[in-house]
This record gives sequence, structure tokens and C-alpha cells, in this order.
Amino acid sequence: MPAFVAWLDMKRIDAVTFDLWDTLIQEVPGGSSRVAKARIERIATTLETFGRPHTLEEIEGAYVETGGFLYRVWNESKDVSVRDQVIFMMDSIERKLPSRLGAEAIAEIEETYSVSMLDHRPALLPGAKEALQDVHDMGMRMGLISNTGRTPGAVLRTIMEDLGILQCFSVTTFSNEILARKPAPAIFSASLEGLGARTESALHIGDDPRSDIDGATDFGMRAIQIRSDRFEDNERAGACVDSLDEVVDAIDSLIKP
Repeated sequence: MPAFVAWLDMKRIDAVTFDLWDTLIQEVPGGSSRVAKARIERIATTLETFGRPHTLEEIEGAYVETGGFLYRVWNESKDVSVRDQVIFMMDSIERKLPSRLGAEAIAEIEETYSVSMLDHRPALLPGAKEALQDVHDMGMRMGLISNTGRTPGAVLRTIMEDLGILQCFSVTTFSNEILARKPAPAIFSASLEGLGARTESALHIGDDPRSDIDGATDFGMRAIQIRSDRFEDNERAGACVDSLDEVVDAIDSLIKP
């Protein structure tokens, strides 16, 4: 390949992926605590209904223990399905409780555990819709790559649809569905495969210097970091911007000579 053609190919960007949390949406103050409280109270009701009552204190303790388990798994860039989170939590409440409850009760608890955020939803960040539309108008294929917590991708898609941003993406990749978390290469690979995009012509946009910027650049993508008070700038980012309003100009700066 002639050197000039190779250089043009290196500058080309035809696919853009976005992080979700603290890039496009943000938890409202107190939202996490309200969701946890709703989960615990609803699980208590379900356990009582199925003849295995436990106190709110016991359930809350198991919820906290499950959080510790998840942190250890997530620290290895892996993830756990919601069903497995629920089974771990029920076993933390009472040994062998999952088998004593049976499939119907576990399914009901899994549903409660999954959807509680729908009553305490995150908010769209300023400029998110406009930035997504502007990137779409540039002719880019667009995907979303998101680590999940206790709320699964299926519910987050519902929230995104209600916020009017789901339709912007051809591919949405959530860690609980592929059991790998950013910065693991597998989650970036799955997204680009779905987009039909090459690594060298793809760009990722996110706020977290490790998960988003290191993860993307280690995989061979370029990256733009959305600045926040929580993180320092990552020097590996092709650009660092203060708001979503600056994303298009930052993409242009990576494409143009």
C-alpha cells in the first residue's frame, strides 16, 4: 500500500462507540440508595409470599455482601448475569435458599432486582441528544459500550428508548450480556464486530481513563475523553473535551490533516 494511502486510512474514522454512564446519562442524587431500598423491600415481600420470610436487615446484609462479590468479579474485567447475582444474594441470606424457593420465586426476584431502576431513573446529560445526532450526521456507524452494575442491559435499553437515544445506535453492548467489562478487549471486539467496523478506523468516547480510554486504545481504537471532576486526563486520549458539545470538533481534529 502506498504510504500516502496508508496515512489516509490511518486518519479515517467511520465508526464511533459511546460509553453510557457519566458520558450520556447520569444518576440523579440519591438514586442509587433509592433503587437499593426498593430492591430490598420488594425482595422481602416476595420471600414472605413464597413462605421464606427474612428481615430487611438480613436482606440488606446479603445485598451488601453481593456488592462485595461483584466488586471482586468486576475488578478482573469480568461480569455476572443478573440471575447469578440473585442466586448469590439468596444464598447469602440463607444457605440453599435458591433451591428451597424454586424457579418461580427466583424468576420473580430477578425481575424485581432488574427493573427497580425504572422507578428511580437516571437523567440525560446536557447535550447528549445533540452530540449523538451530530455524530450520526457525520455518517458514522454508532455503537454503545457499557459496563452494567445490578441493572441489566435490557432495562437500560428501555431507559435509553424513553430518553430518546436508543435509536441512535446500531449496536448496544452491555457487560452483563457478554460477561466481560471494559477495559477487557472482548467487549470492544463484540461491539465492532456488530458494527462491521475495523479497529483502526473506530473511535470510542467515554469518561473513565482506564475503562474507556485505556480499554479502547489497548484494543487499537482511538479515544476521546469527556472530562469530569472524578478523573485526570488520560494522555493516551486523542482529545480531552469538557462537554459533549465539543465532541464533533474533536472528531474533526482527529480526521483532518
